[in-house]
Amino acid sequence: MDASNGMTFADYSVLEKVGNRYRGVATTGLTLGAVALGVGVIGIWGANKISEARSRAAEQADAAQALRTNDLVSLVASERMSRETWQRANQPTIGQYVDVQTNPNLSAQLMDYIRNEANASATATANNSGINSAVATDSALRVQLYGGSQPCNCPGNCGY
Repeated sequence: MDASNGMTFADYSVLEKVGNRYRGVATTGLTLGAVALGVGVIGIWGANKISEARSRAAEQADAAQALRTNDLVSLVASERMSRETWQRANQPTIGQYVDVQTNPNLSAQLMDYIRNEANASATATANNSGINSAVATDSALRVQLYGGSQPCNCPGNCGY
């Protein structure tokens, strides 16, 4: 028996065995903590790699979309240019629009008829009896200018 605290050798050996038993639990705890930390670090690294891969995929999708858009724009531009070129090449001249009286393929009798009809139409238009007769001076379709109030012509002589 020890004189300082009253413990025997057997007491010390029991305490040392109990202390060693807790040392194994501490080692297991440290091991599990290190494994958890390693898994966490690997998980963060993996998440970062997945994020980088998604970012690259999004950039590639944007580039592909831009390429498709540029292809569509160039197709529309080439179609428009083709259409405008065709229209320029096949556009009738002013003379072809206006000069309906001179066609070398028509007979002389038909040409006289066309000239007479064109002259009659021009005369009727000039005299306001042709197409423009609907807006002649006596037409109800013509817009009347405001001329102030006029006396009423109703049968009751209302005074307005």
